[in-house]
Amino acid sequence: MKVTNKLNLPAAFVNAVSTTRHNAAGCFSATTLNKGAKEIILSDRHFDEITVDAADSVWAVWGTAVHALLESQPDNNFHEEYFKVPVSNSYVTGQVDSYDMEKGVINDWKTASVWKVQFNDFSDWRRQGLTYAYLLQQSGLEVKKCRFVALLKDHSKTKAKNDSSYPQSPVFIYEFDVTPEDMAETRDRILNKVLEIESAYKLDDDAIEPCSAEERWADGEKWAVMKNGRKSAVKVFDNQLDADAMAGELGNSHYVEHRPAISRKCGEYCNCKDFCSYYKAMNKGE
Repeated sequence: MKVTNKLNLPAAFVNAVSTTRHNAAGCFSATTLNKGAKEIILSDRHFDEITVDAADSVWAVWGTAVHALLESQPDNNFHEEYFKVPVSNSYVTGQVDSYDMEKGVINDWKTASVWKVQFNDFSDWRRQGLTYAYLLQQSGLEVKKCRFVALLKDHSKTKAKNDSSYPQSPVFIYEFDVTPEDMAETRDRILNKVLEIESAYKLDDDAIEPCSAEERWADGEKWAVMKNGRKSAVKVFDNQLDADAMAGELGNSHYVEHRPAISRKCGEYCNCKDFCSYYKAMNKGE
């Protein structure tokens, strides 16, 4: 991966954000499995061609620093242990931040944005935690709970004071119990994902199926009933028929506005987008 330095930042910063490949050949980490097969493969095949600027990696540096600080603190847990389990013709790997063997609890340190808490969006953390639990259980270790401790990098004390629905602390904890049913579902999910990736590796870049809507962080397309002279929608629908019906009932001063789905990850958070046929097609003509 090529790292540019548009702001002429110190070499120490640039070196800190210069990364090597996250996965060894034939290995897929717990966080990698949360991505679409197309993103995983394009990132691997074009790793040496992908370009990022050092300044855009500032939060990655902060996250790494938080991990380094917390893992260095003495306690009765083991830290940053690496696990590797065979699945199909590949391996699934994971490096667990902290594991309390006595209580059977996995702890994971996160740096996150306040919006994640406000939108209650933790499906990726849950899958990651359960993948870690699977790796530990395959290694003979019991896991009863996964616990994510998140430092909210953009927390505002003023907003917390004035809005009770806003996170009241710059530290947020997301945790859940691990059940036998969770483990059975996780085993199947991991196997199916690995099989999907292995199959996709046999295809050319453009022939690989696009990432799913969830993997692209895609909002569903909407149809908004609008009123002449009003900026905000009267009501927003998931389908055009209901929107058309309401607009017709309200009269000629109302009309329907189509709002296409937006794949938020593709535009701002996917490093391999320049090699992705789906992204190119989505932005054709811009």
